[in-house]
Amino acid sequence: MDRFLFTIVLMFVTLLQSTFFPAMELLNIIPDFALVLLLVWSASRGMEEGLLWAFGLGLWMDFLTLDPLGTHVIPLLAVALIGGAVRGKLFRSGAVLPVVAVAGATIVYRVIGVLIQTFSGQGVEVTGEARLAILAALLNALLVPLVYGFLLMMDRWLPRRVS
Repeated sequence: MDRFLFTIVLMFVTLLQSTFFPAMELLNIIPDFALVLLLVWSASRGMEEGLLWAFGLGLWMDFLTLDPLGTHVIPLLAVALIGGAVRGKLFRSGAVLPVVAVAGATIVYRVIGVLIQTFSGQGVEVTGEARLAILAALLNALLVPLVYGFLLMMDRWLPRRVS
């Protein structure tokens, strides 16, 4: 998919995820489309590109949520590392590895987020956060076919440059 279009999609999804979904108050847990998009993009494009996207996405999320700078950047860098580590294997391995990779990346993202909150002096209830991390991992794992299908459709829809 063209990087410009991916930027627009990622910014829009993150905007919805940060503003619209929490206002709906359907559940205490929100699907993390941005995390899944980042992981799939990193797995298909490589770790270096994934790290760049993670940095930009993390800053965008920090600005939208008014969290201190780096609060989302650091956990998203870990997600990009996981995506880069499974590069080439993610979607050739069947349905199990993508689901496990997204679930694992979600748990790593949440654990690093809790550590950042703890080290910054905010009170964190570890058992509650652990339950939310498991639920978020399951919810994000359900998003894998949807996100991968969307990225595949966009990749086929956009014309390729011939060199």
